[in-house]
Amino acid sequence: MKRHMNSGLISGRDALYRFLPMNDRVGDLGKDKLVGMFYFINLGSENEINKHHNVEEIMTRTPEAIGDLQHPVWEEGPYHWGEPLFGFYRHDDEWVIRKHVMMLTLAGVDFIVFDTTNNSMHKETALAVMKVLETFQHEGVQVPKVVFYTNTRSGERVQQIYVAVYKEGKYKDIWFYWEDKPLIIGRPEECSKETVDFFTFRNSQWPTEPPKLTGGFPWIDFNRPQLMYKNKAGENEIMSVSIAQHPQIKFGDSAFYGEVANRGRSYHGFANDALKGAIDYGYNIAEQWEYAISCDPKIIFVTGWNEWTAGMLKRPKCKERPITFIDSCSPEFSRDIEPRKGGHFDNYYMQLIDYIRRFKGVEKTPVASGEKTIDIFGDFTQWNAIEPTYYGFPFANHARNHAGFGDEVFIDDSGRNNFEVMKVSHDQAYVYFYAKCYEPITAYDFTPWMRLFISVIQPLDSCRPHWEGYHFLANSEFLNGDSTFICQCKGGWRWETLGYSLLQTKENELQLSIPKKMLGLENEAHFELQFKWVDHMSESENIEDFYLNGVTAPYGRLNYVFKV
Repeated sequence: MKRHMNSGLISGRDALYRFLPMNDRVGDLGKDKLVGMFYFINLGSENEINKHHNVEEIMTRTPEAIGDLQHPVWEEGPYHWGEPLFGFYRHDDEWVIRKHVMMLTLAGVDFIVFDTTNNSMHKETALAVMKVLETFQHEGVQVPKVVFYTNTRSGERVQQIYVAVYKEGKYKDIWFYWEDKPLIIGRPEECSKETVDFFTFRNSQWPTEPPKLTGGFPWIDFNRPQLMYKNKAGENEIMSVSIAQHPQIKFGDSAFYGEVANRGRSYHGFANDALKGAIDYGYNIAEQWEYAISCDPKIIFVTGWNEWTAGMLKRPKCKERPITFIDSCSPEFSRDIEPRKGGHFDNYYMQLIDYIRRFKGVEKTPVASGEKTIDIFGDFTQWNAIEPTYYGFPFANHARNHAGFGDEVFIDDSGRNNFEVMKVSHDQAYVYFYAKCYEPITAYDFTPWMRLFISVIQPLDSCRPHWEGYHFLANSEFLNGDSTFICQCKGGWRWETLGYSLLQTKENELQLSIPKKMLGLENEAHFELQFKWVDHMSESENIEDFYLNGVTAPYGRLNYVFKV
């Protein structure tokens, strides 16, 4: 069964109250626009790395270490610029990979490009990611496809990738095709005839090299504004956008010593913005997106995802700047979109969705199929003809048990009821909700169970009391076998009980009704709701929980849209 994640049925807002654009703002979804994402895979279990360090923590707790080569905090091992939301994980952690697949699919990313530009193809991790992608694909989810990017010893690396993946036809359903062949990026003049004939090549384009304006594939661009790279037909093919850029090469020099030649996350208007909170807005990449969209390429390539670490560079002869980092260093001077713990959290991910929609457009939001009264204690076949249909992801409730760095092991078994299909109906007096899970729904056990968060979209709705945009919570506590509480938000995680609603659960299906009067919709002929199903959430007052614990549909901060 094809599980189409209709972009017109998904919306949301970030912590800055920036709402995702819908079809009325950005137009119809175009099939001729593609978005790629640079995806890093260098920290899998094949690398024997036992220690990790957090530069943000070092800068906060031991600022005296900056510039002191002898300080004990400077040890061997990778240095994270901050703490990932999913913990200090390894790149082959299947639980994390599944979360990435769901996030990038919902964002509208068409293909991911593995960073194999150095001295390894990171085979085990690459295959682990491809396996997860193909598993989702075979369940009907249109996931991002895969490309490899080579540079150092490109001929050797392309041959290695060809033998390990393409020659054997591994995970063929998730190869990304361009000009009727699988795309690979590298230096074709170094490659065998066998691989040159097999692949569509685009040239590796380093930001410090002269631009290959025909046939080049930039992973980042130090030019401001960015350059347009064309195909042989002279068409605008690809342009880079990135979170931050380091034309001076060493991001650490900016984070530690105030170097101004690099452009951090807060760069805009020809300068890095030093105001408190500027990092939350993504000014730099917003400028890059807007310019790229105005140039109308076929592909916008984004850097990046999953790039948390860099190696420390020691320069004992450089007395003024003896310690530095190249590709990332601090929250400001780094280029990862993936959500972090605390700080700007998921702002850059939500911004990614926003700009992908501005570039590619959005499907129209289907209007509800009409009024239909649901007998809550009747058969679930009442829902068969009701549209639209909202789909959840398979495998969203799989457990986590994977080694991190050192002795840390990440274990999570909070995934329980996984939502497969959801629907909404209404009549003059009620709004009805339906959820079907992949497996039989567990019995209520006094833990957060099959909760439904609802936003009523009205003018100036941000002025109404809410928790993270949600005005109502259904099924906050299960009352008895056939009814449950409906609560209204009083601001933050404070909920007032309005009354109860009827509910029926049988095997893997659930249906409940909410009086329109409770939602303030009793006199509304036209209205819009946004809603989210959540099972087994843990930290009730923290929106991070929607990424970390239990099962949410849609995943993370996003919501489904129901429009009458």
